[in-house]
Amino acid sequence: MTAVGNSEIVFIYFLGTSAMIILAGAVLFFFVTYQKRILKKELEINRIKTEQQKEILKNTVLAQEKERKRIAQDLHDEVGAMLSVVKLNVARFEKKSENEEIQNLAAESKNYLNDVIGQVRRISRALMPPSLEKLGLYFAIEELADRVSDTGQIQVEFRKTGEPFRFDMKKELAVFRIVQELVNNSIKHAKASRIEISLRFGPGGVGLTFADDGVGFDMEKMVKTGLGIRNLESRSQIIGAHYKMKSAPGKGTSAVLFLTALN
Repeated sequence: MTAVGNSEIVFIYFLGTSAMIILAGAVLFFFVTYQKRILKKELEINRIKTEQQKEILKNTVLAQEKERKRIAQDLHDEVGAMLSVVKLNVARFEKKSENEEIQNLAAESKNYLNDVIGQVRRISRALMPPSLEKLGLYFAIEELADRVSDTGQIQVEFRKTGEPFRFDMKKELAVFRIVQELVNNSIKHAKASRIEISLRFGPGGVGLTFADDGVGFDMEKMVKTGLGIRNLESRSQIIGAHYKMKSAPGKGTSAVLFLTALN
């Protein structure tokens, strides 16, 4: 075989090898590009699903708060008013009756009515505290802390840093609901004897810390099964707050929340 023939074979071999390499590179490039497109599409679908879930959750929370406000108003304006009228009628009946037994029964009924009216007011304030709407987050949490401490079941220490200021009402309400849920959990489940709540107002936003000395729980297990914890996380996500909870058996529960976007 001549040198020219060998050169042609080498050239053809080189050309064929180059073509195969180029083809393999093209296939690899197409595969990588296709995978990137699929990944991008999946990420976009997941983003849309997440946004839809957030929107559904937001609408659910707003609907719950609207219903709570309506019930609170009905309890205060209608049920409370009717009970007060019944109490007045019982008092009139007590004054007009000359029968001692009936007078005692009427007096006892008035006491029961006083208790019921007090309960209705407490439930109404818990559903939608007037102090939150009129005065703001600090005063609403202070009222909650005082009310819980007055029961004698648990001691609540509440303190603030900075000068309290108002911000978006929906966000104030969301933070209050988070505190309310944490307090309820400490009372009902944690068997705590003491709760510490700190609210910090500053130019960068509003910060909240919460801690109790209760029995604590397994966070990993509770996140999977506890609806209350998921609700707390969901409320914080809706308002764009940074939220973190810590707990362990026998070590109590603590939570930190920080909200920067106040408008």
